[in-house]
Amino acid sequence: MGETAIGSFSCLIQAEGNAATSRDELASRLQQLHATHYPGESAEVSWRLVPTGYMFTEGRQSTSSVIACALQHSPTLGEREAYMRGVCDVWTDVTGCTDHEIVVAVTPAPT
Repeated sequence: MGETAIGSFSCLIQAEGNAATSRDELASRLQQLHATHYPGESAEVSWRLVPTGYMFTEGRQSTSSVIACALQHSPTLGEREAYMRGVCDVWTDVTGCTDHEIVVAVTPAPT
């Protein structure tokens, strides 16, 4: 098929909630986002489900999702910001959450 798994998304989400029930759609949309930014490349998506009450923000139960993206590229600041904005847009569109409930990090993959 000619594609190489180059990017990865590691998603830490609440076991109960919209992100957990929308994993297939989220994975598909994240893979499409990656392919748009890096044509000819694919990305893997993995999930870590956290039981309710095990994530906190500001001392209260959290509804946040954490998405860590690893790239084989070293994107410029502008490229990284566009990629992170795209991840947020996908996440809010699919889950209905707000931008305040998403933490996204984009880093070069370890070599």
